[in-house]
Amino acid sequence: MSDTKVELGNNGQQAQSEPPPPPPPAVPGNPTPGGMFAFAGTLFLMALYNLNAGGVTVPNVLVGMLIFAGGLTLMLVALLEYIRGYSLFATCFLTFSTFWLSYGAVLTPSFGILEAFSADPSQIGRAIGLYLFVYWITITMLLIGVIGKSKLFTILLSFASSGVLLLACAQYTGKNALNIVGTSFLLIVVAMAYYIGLAGLLMSEPNPVVNLPIF
Repeated sequence: MSDTKVELGNNGQQAQSEPPPPPPPAVPGNPTPGGMFAFAGTLFLMALYNLNAGGVTVPNVLVGMLIFAGGLTLMLVALLEYIRGYSLFATCFLTFSTFWLSYGAVLTPSFGILEAFSADPSQIGRAIGLYLFVYWITITMLLIGVIGKSKLFTILLSFASSGVLLLACAQYTGKNALNIVGTSFLLIVVAMAYYIGLAGLLMSEPNPVVNLPIF
């Protein structure tokens, strides 16, 4: 039997009650905070290794972060950003995803990349310097695209571009002072990425404990 409720109108005729309103459409979640946290964590660990924190000189533990947090996670976030229609954010996340994955391949022994320089190890620094220089160009292109849209991302990509350029020069020339300055720039990027990730996460949830401004 039908559960439709039948009522009598003012004129005594039968009138069917209005059907219940449809449920509100589902609102997709915001993938940006997760991407920023994965980016910041990977970059932070890389910066610590660059500074030989804790006396660690073998960076292979970084490979896991490069592949899974920096690589695969950012690739997933990039795809979600494309679905949401944010091509700029998607391109940024995808660019850094390819950077982390390719750098992880360099440090993975099974790829044999570093072992290929066994005949002349002095070429490794220059090769990595050229590799970083290529990504400096790409990050600079992203910086041009974000200018005028977000001050925070403009500052973040400015420090990222400068830091990667300094690290490229440090690897190519072998000057440790450039490595320290470039890594210091990347630590600023880490702090800003964590801030943007936390601010975006708080904005995405109802009744946050605090609201952090994003400008």
